[in-house]
Amino acid sequence: MVDQTYTNSVTVALGHLPCQHGAPDYTHMVKRRLGARRVAIGDQYTWVIGGRSITATIKDLYTPDSNQTTQLQIDRQRTRIHVEYTQPAQPTLTATHGDTTMHLMGSIRSMFNDAAAFRQLGMPRVKSLLLHGVAGVGKSTIVKFVGKELGCRMIDLSVHDVLRLKDEFDRPEFLTYNPLTLAVSQAIAYPPSIVVIRNLDDLPYEHDKSATEKFMTILCNQIARLKDGIQVCIIGLACELQQVPDPMQKNDIFGEHIHIPIPTMAERIIIIKDLLATISLEQISDATENLQGYYAKEIALRTSGYVARDLKLLCRRALLKSLRRSGIEESLSRLTLNETARLSSEVQWGDFEYALSRQRPSQQMQVESDLPKRSWSALGGYEAVKRRIRQATLLPLLQPEVFSKLGIKAPSGLLLYGPSGCGKTAFVQALASESMLNVISIKGPEIFSKYLGETELKIRNLFATAKRIAPCIMFIDEMDAISTRRGWNSGDSSGGVNERVLSTLLNEMDGVEGRQGVIVIGCTNRPDQIDDAILRPGRLDQLVYLGLPTQEDRRAIIDALIQRTAVGADVKADDLSERMEYCTGADIENLFREAGTIALRKDVNAQSIDMEQVNQVIGSICDKARHRVLEEGSLEIYEQFHKDHSI
Repeated sequence: MVDQTYTNSVTVALGHLPCQHGAPDYTHMVKRRLGARRVAIGDQYTWVIGGRSITATIKDLYTPDSNQTTQLQIDRQRTRIHVEYTQPAQPTLTATHGDTTMHLMGSIRSMFNDAAAFRQLGMPRVKSLLLHGVAGVGKSTIVKFVGKELGCRMIDLSVHDVLRLKDEFDRPEFLTYNPLTLAVSQAIAYPPSIVVIRNLDDLPYEHDKSATEKFMTILCNQIARLKDGIQVCIIGLACELQQVPDPMQKNDIFGEHIHIPIPTMAERIIIIKDLLATISLEQISDATENLQGYYAKEIALRTSGYVARDLKLLCRRALLKSLRRSGIEESLSRLTLNETARLSSEVQWGDFEYALSRQRPSQQMQVESDLPKRSWSALGGYEAVKRRIRQATLLPLLQPEVFSKLGIKAPSGLLLYGPSGCGKTAFVQALASESMLNVISIKGPEIFSKYLGETELKIRNLFATAKRIAPCIMFIDEMDAISTRRGWNSGDSSGGVNERVLSTLLNEMDGVEGRQGVIVIGCTNRPDQIDDAILRPGRLDQLVYLGLPTQEDRRAIIDALIQRTAVGADVKADDLSERMEYCTGADIENLFREAGTIALRKDVNAQSIDMEQVNQVIGSICDKARHRVLEEGSLEIYEQFHKDHSI
């Protein structure tokens, strides 16, 4: 009979082992290290096995006396040792960038373990990788995660660590003591290791070619040191692949390029759920699912183009807003040194609304995107035009599947044309405000640069940004400025700039590189100057004419203005709409502004605008509008354009 102070069996749980493929049987090693110890459930031991630190936890003890709760002795001969391997919870990273993560992990495993297979196939073994994606998308996080999974030592440096020593580049001994060489030497001494080189797109190839070439020489020499059997991988990181020097993009330096895309909506939901795990959320009556899931889904719907860093900053901003709302002093009194403690101050949905209104995607920071907030209800009239604008823009962006069901291509662009003052820009502002989509707003004349090629580069960058933050509306005001009809201005002063800009714009709008999720909206009051190539299907294929408002439209516009303007009871929309024929929406708005100015001149404490002030200005405004339309013929070009391009 076994002595009751001894245990018959011990179950030991080992902490997560990054590399279990081809790993030795740890049972014998654990048994030897436990020896004849006295152990109890919950005891933990840390050992170094195979160069790795491993934590072992006593999970279970078995003895015939089930009431035995004290420490039990291990007998080297009779006690059986069972080893269990702890599997970590599936991290958010794998769920969000699962394909990229598994691809990177598989590539590194292949480098480390399949050298013989590469030789047999006569293929060069990949020794280095280039990982690229926009700032904040998670490049470093993915590499650290993969390194931890594979049990690799991580050695991190930046190209600036080498470039700051460029004064010593000409010394022969610099090849042996530069930071990159030292990092690779350390990695070779302690395999398996990953050497991470950050900021490759910061290499000054255009401005300092010699320094960049010296860096590439050092890098190539270090890659050449990684012979078969050496478990070391070099990974370069870059935000913009186009900014990486062309020679470095060749496969003989980095054998494989891996792109990390911006998270999709499903991936954003997973990231946001993880970020909300430590935040107390206020209950919402509309939530028909898990509260955390409800918040995550609603936030994800409004964060197209956001990367992981943006989402983290968004949640932090909402939390800070909650703290300010609750009172900073009160909130500080609730804080604790325990990192896992939750703030008792609940974050409301309004806090996230506040954060969303101020936190833009980092990819959008370089471009103009702030349009005045407007609502459709504040814009009276033009109901048919409003419906068509919404249908031509929101349907392709939010429900592209309805077009694929019919086997047709969704509209890719919209041109709003008509006389000045009819509300073209205002309609786009309302569309952007109420759709909650990302918006890039540019004015045609402002995009031109005096430097050769810079205007074209701006256009390419704008479209690249739009694709990254899709679904996105790209609004180009004064479209005629950058899409002027070829041959319209044949003077030599432009140096062919207009044609080069038009050619670049056409190439980007063609969708050669894929423009899914981006709608281009152009506005112009000179449609006759726009090149016909812009208007063909696949570019600005939806043409919407905003002509002078009808009497019904004028009545709706006046009603909308009356609702937000202090006017007297004698100001009637029906009467004004009849009298203001030929007037645009801007003319009608100007009527109330001028009448209000007269009222204030008469009495600085005036409470409202009366019909008396309106009558003083309506005559001159209507006369100018009538002269503009009837005598100057300002509508002729729009009517002819509408006739030429209507289906």
